[in-house]
Amino acid sequence: MKKLLIIIILLTTGLQAMAQDAFRKDLFSANVVLKYRVEINLSEQKVNTIKKIYDEHTVKFNSLKWDLDAEQLSLNKQLESSRVDEKASLAQMEKVVNLENQLKQLKLKMLIKIKNELTVSQQEKLKELRTDEDLKSKDVVVPVNENPRIMIRGNAGKLNSNPLYVLIDKKGERKISAEDFRILNLKPDRIVSVSVLKGNAAWIKYGSDGKNGVIVIQVKD
Repeated sequence: MKKLLIIIILLTTGLQAMAQDAFRKDLFSANVVLKYRVEINLSEQKVNTIKKIYDEHTVKFNSLKWDLDAEQLSLNKQLESSRVDEKASLAQMEKVVNLENQLKQLKLKMLIKIKNELTVSQQEKLKELRTDEDLKSKDVVVPVNENPRIMIRGNAGKLNSNPLYVLIDKKGERKISAEDFRILNLKPDRIVSVSVLKGNAAWIKYGSDGKNGVIVIQVKD
């Protein structure tokens, strides 16, 4: 389980911000391009070409997404077991990651094709025209983990069932909330180790704060 947890944390931290920033800055969604078609003097032929690119990739994307949802459901069922088969779960995780990578590559391929249909001046004009809302378009962002599919959960019937996060860095050891941990947005290469404390071990070291388990993350200075 510890090995699975490390994989999950690495998938949901630093890489996401770097990927999103690059895609938002340099690529353009079909929505944005077609929205400002008049302002950038996009020809009717180019409009139809971009629509075709979008339609073709959307069909493939949906097919992969359905496969991913099915494999993810299978993984979730394995992780819900009282005793997890580590080998089988890691193998299933590989299937999920592989499908997620295919989805990201497909999205990136579509965005590159759209950009290559635009002239340099049209690209520069789009950068001037697009708004903050345009930049939030899911067509542009190709996240590492757009919708977190694997969650560390306690009993859903209890309040405050999140585990306690403990960060160890040059400032020493300190408790942080799950939200604070997400805000930190740690890059994978900064993580030295991840350990999990449960039951009595968590209670002994962290008292009632550790009642739902403790995730200890040590990072480089």
